Amino acid sequence: MTLETAFQQNWRANGWANSQQRGLVAVSTGVDSMVLLQLILQLPASERPAITVVHVNHQLRQQSQTEAAFLRRWCAEHQLPLEVAVWPTAAHPDHGVEAAARAFRYQFFQTQLQRQQAAWVATAHQADEQAETILLKLMRGGQLDQLTGMAPSRPLAPGQVIHPLLPFTKAQLIAYARERQIPWYEDATNQALVASRNRVRHEILPRLQQENPQVVTHVNAYAQQLQATLTVANRALDQQLAQIVTTAAPVTGETARLLAVPIAEQQLLLARLISRSAPGTSVSAEHLRECLQLLANPQRPTGTVAFGQDWVFIKTYDRFQFLQLKKFREKSVEHFRFMVDLNQWRSVGNGWQIGCFTTEQQLALTPHETVALTADQLPLMVRPWQSGDRLRLATGHHQLVRRALINAKVPQFDRKNQVVLVTATGEVLALLGVKWSVYPPRPHTKNYHIVWKHE
Repeated sequence: MTLETAFQQNWRANGWANSQQRGLVAVSTGVDSMVLLQLILQLPASERPAITVVHVNHQLRQQSQTEAAFLRRWCAEHQLPLEVAVWPTAAHPDHGVEAAARAFRYQFFQTQLQRQQAAWVATAHQADEQAETILLKLMRGGQLDQLTGMAPSRPLAPGQVIHPLLPFTKAQLIAYARERQIPWYEDATNQALVASRNRVRHEILPRLQQENPQVVTHVNAYAQQLQATLTVANRALDQQLAQIVTTAAPVTGETARLLAVPIAEQQLLLARLISRSAPGTSVSAEHLRECLQLLANPQRPTGTVAFGQDWVFIKTYDRFQFLQLKKFREKSVEHFRFMVDLNQWRSVGNGWQIGCFTTEQQLALTPHETVALTADQLPLMVRPWQSGDRLRLATGHHQLVRRALINAKVPQFDRKNQVVLVTATGEVLALLGVKWSVYPPRPHTKNYHIVWKHE
């Protein structure tokens, strides 16, 4: 089978054969990206999208200007639209140049996806790079799912990044380029053993290939088998998590149910929960041990384990949560202050809604609280609680909302996000989701039925 035929089969199998779409092709002028561009141009017209070539001049090498000029001529000769971005030398950092260059590159891709209304940007990552990625992950350690390498596609708002060359080796691409006399430029920085990937590329992988020339194919085959196995395993883990997790926003679960399964399953379930909630978050074995030790320690009724990017695992007595503090605060109900309209639902944020209804028939079997109110107590309002807010007790005495939060074991970080339901005359009817005030029967009142629930 020729490379073109295999490429076209892979193109169809991944659902990219749509001539009605527009796509971007990232071209560096190296052999991989020049072959990718040629293979896309050789697709049948019914499967070939309209394409725009995108190129980034990182200004990291002397030949960068030569390459950019070559690509401009090549695209003009082939009547292909080209968009070029130049990474200013003033923006080059002293350290972490590779990561900064990648961030600039993908920001440019995102901008072009929006401007071109393109569905995807295709990059020229191939089988050798896939094997390099897997070997690097293996050496650095981490979660098992990282050993599956790059997926054929991944999201990049407002579209996707696709990797059409993953099934093909560097040797296959070079042979095709020579056969078709496709011009390309060698990247001089690829020969400098300054980065861990280049050491894998030029030292470790060649030695493995001396032992077995098929090592790249075998590593990628193992990655595909692992991905299939993890897909089945994750489906089973998700079924178990459905019995443990009680709330989705923020993710909240029951500690006892998680600790009831064997320790090995606890680690798998927790790792799955975290990766599902925060894709891309680094999760080490030490992280998992800390979380499970915290949950199992009766001497620590509360506690937290910090992850990257402001994600935290929180234990609060008999429950646990995994959330991103910044986003949780942004979405919290503290930003809401509004009147409650009768016989209407109102979304409050963070997954909650409230409704105040004049008849019970409107609620069917929905759990609700019935309160008797006078006309001057309407309309009701939802607002953040204040330091002087008090709830009326059945004895006629009052309790500070702050004390009610403590007694209800609401986590300290979450207390300021709680809201109260107050009357037009200032009485606190409820610390919503926590506790209701108790009022004795009074004349000249009418019953109202209030629901506070997850959407």
